[in-house]
Amino acid sequence: MATRAALFDVDGTLVDTNYLHVTAWWEAFHQAGHTVRMAAIHRAIGLGSGDLIAHLLGDERDVDQDAEIKDAHAALYATFHDRLPVLDGARDLLRSLADRGWVIVLATSAGGAELAALRRAIGADDVIAGVA
Repeated sequence: MATRAALFDVDGTLVDTNYLHVTAWWEAFHQAGHTVRMAAIHRAIGLGSGDLIAHLLGDERDVDQDAEIKDAHAALYATFHDRLPVLDGARDLLRSLADRGWVIVLATSAGGAELAALRRAIGADDVIAGVA
């Protein structure tokens, strides 16, 4: 029998992080002197950090601020690491698929401490075969 694998996005799919990212981005922009509506940030969630900043601040922005804004977002978001909420049924879904022989792989751009926090929130490391 062929091996079957299930690839799951993490942020906003298994772990309820979208609004936490919005809040962290909003504050990071505020700290850098920018007023960006939360609704606009929410619609941009899913873009990579550089693309999100460019989309929300435009091409006329001071690109020298981009790294500062990204770093502020990362630091602000990290304050949520110990209480990231797993979405209802996510853990059970992964375990159910693994029990049926599926190989479970997570897809995320998160790394390091953020990935570790997301994995703790999911609480199913025993059935997660890898991360892409």
